[in-house]
Amino acid sequence: MDSSKVLNIAGYVALTVILIYLVLSIAGIVKIPWATVGGFSMEPTLESGTLVVLCPVPSNVTALLGHVVVYDHYGEYIIHRVIEVYPSANTYYVVTKGDANQVADPWETPINQVYGVVCLSMQYVGLITLVLRKPPTLILAIVVMIILWLALNEVEKKVK
Repeated sequence: MDSSKVLNIAGYVALTVILIYLVLSIAGIVKIPWATVGGFSMEPTLESGTLVVLCPVPSNVTALLGHVVVYDHYGEYIIHRVIEVYPSANTYYVVTKGDANQVADPWETPINQVYGVVCLSMQYVGLITLVLRKPPTLILAIVVMIILWLALNEVEKKVK
């Protein structure tokens, strides 16, 4: 098998894996290790469109105090700073607040709903994910990628 066929197969495999991962993450089956800031509550620390990479929640959850975390609040990702950690019953809870907000969030979040701690942020990189969050836009992007892939394949065949 020549190298161009190997690259072609590798490209199809990579595209398939990416598409499956995207579908699973949108369906909520796979938790993604990154998130995108979609609002203004964390400014000036994190601006809208900033992509944040998540590190695991430490086993010593009191170490979260002062760190920015991503957590689930009724199916919505929230990216806020931990301002309090306290034990209750058999678990821990965190109280969070957006840096630009005057008051803390009006709820406490159980530690098992915290997806991760922000360990890296990349300004503007997440803008594309904000656009792709809407299913019609995501489907359109996937269709365009497949069409481009097929078109490039045809061009490559004609060149040979």
